[in-house]
Amino acid sequence: MKNLVMEESSITDNDGEWLHELALNNTVLENLNFYMTDPILRVRSGDLELIARRCPSLASVKVNDCDMLDLIGFFQAATSLEEFGGGSYTEPPGQVGEGIFNEQLERYAAVVFPPSLCRLGLTYLGQAEMPIVYPVASRLRKLDLMFAFLNTEDHCLLLQRCPNLEVLEARNVIGDRGLEVVAQFCKKIKRLRIERGADEQEMEDEEGIVSQRGLTALAQGCIELEYLAVYVSDITNASLECIGTHSKNLCDFRLVLLDRETRITDLPLDSGVRSLLIGCHKLRRFALYLRPGGLSDVGLSYIGRYSSNVRWMLLGYVGESDAGLLEFSKGCPSLQKLEMRGSCFSERALAIAALQLTSLRYLWVQGYRASNGRNLLTMVRPNWNIELIPAQQGFVGDENGVNVMVEHQSHILAYYSLAGPRSDFPATVKPLDP
Repeated sequence: MKNLVMEESSITDNDGEWLHELALNNTVLENLNFYMTDPILRVRSGDLELIARRCPSLASVKVNDCDMLDLIGFFQAATSLEEFGGGSYTEPPGQVGEGIFNEQLERYAAVVFPPSLCRLGLTYLGQAEMPIVYPVASRLRKLDLMFAFLNTEDHCLLLQRCPNLEVLEARNVIGDRGLEVVAQFCKKIKRLRIERGADEQEMEDEEGIVSQRGLTALAQGCIELEYLAVYVSDITNASLECIGTHSKNLCDFRLVLLDRETRITDLPLDSGVRSLLIGCHKLRRFALYLRPGGLSDVGLSYIGRYSSNVRWMLLGYVGESDAGLLEFSKGCPSLQKLEMRGSCFSERALAIAALQLTSLRYLWVQGYRASNGRNLLTMVRPNWNIELIPAQQGFVGDENGVNVMVEHQSHILAYYSLAGPRSDFPATVKPLDP
């Protein structure tokens, strides 16, 4: 067995002996991954070290919360290791303030990564432990900071040491300053994903927001970019136009406009979206999740007109009326999968649009103008299943653990299938006989 991947799985781990047995009986393992697998109990660092010694081709290891100090022997033995993810750090007892920082810095200075390492993702990495990355930073091609405890300044200090970086994953605490550092020092970046961080952390670090400023710098400085997924607090037409002008290799673009900031400077984004789609002619996947007023019917028609090669699309809170959707559906000749959220469109318009999108194989709509479902019969055809999930109320726990009543919006799920409609949905519109 060369690959054992259990990332984000749920398993039954009785005694942790499985890893020891793996270490004793496998000499060809190349990829071991139990990152974020719950629960993995009693992982012994000695077993990981034994695996590294017995498997000379071991190239990728991702673990759960193993203290990095316990992995020193593993890193010494894993001479072929190219990728490592996971790990954790334990603060020394009885220290406060600067004392913790200095002692932590000294303790984890003993962690030395193998010379072949070029892909790294450290969980709970803090400012005190950040120097352990410095010796390998210049050769890193992939860096995952999604679960690191770093502020904007920490991101800047680390990323300016990574000139060969091709893949970066982070939260929006990286901020516009962090993206400017990426644009200046990480010219080879091809894939960049910036997820939304916890609101309370964003408020603690006011620099930790991403806007048109950071995206403009990124587009101008990183012309090899192929994939960009980002949550932004503000966006302008000019920044989208800049992406269209410089990011000619972009194949996958995904942007979500957060609702925390109420004073958005430049809506609707019609002209910017048009320029981006015209300039990024290699786009195959496109996601635009805005807010009401973010894109007019004219802007929605631009998406249809200039997305000739896009095969997957996610649209949220775009358009103003059925007219915009119908104009959109006259284009997108290659679109196979369409997901829409915060939809303002009627059932009839959605049905007509599904017919006009000639390559469509899958449609999911959340929050449309629901009626009795009869207008959806317009799009009925052989092997095209239409399933409805009606609006309903339910209780969910809020941040204080109190159950509150919420309204779950109506859904439409339509797709091609030879197997026939599913029976576990609350309501199903079955295709008529041809």
